Amino acid sequence: MDPITLATATSALTVLGTECAKGLASEAGKDVWSKAKSLLGWTKEPEPDQLPQVIATKLHGDEELLSQALKLLADAPARDQSTQIASSLVGNLKSEKTIVAQKIDGDITM
Repeated sequence: MDPITLATATSALTVLGTECAKGLASEAGKDVWSKAKSLLGWTKEPEPDQLPQVIATKLHGDEELLSQALKLLADAPARDQSTQIASSLVGNLKSEKTIVAQKIDGDITM
């Protein structure tokens, strides 16, 4: 699983969920968040401060679920303020090859 894709989906869903929890989301935003919660299989919504961890844990290792979440976000109404950030994050997501380093040794100078 591409860590950039996972992080982007997690961020986008967290922003949307947080906006809904604050009561700042539009009806379109609430609708997308409701669909996302259903997709994630939640019967109870996590606390807003737990969203990033719970979302990332659920999506990690499940390529099909991640793909469905990305499609849901990409298809969200881009003109709606509540979904605009989430939609633009995943709409611009393009990653063919990613290198993730667990540890880098050496001196890095700029």
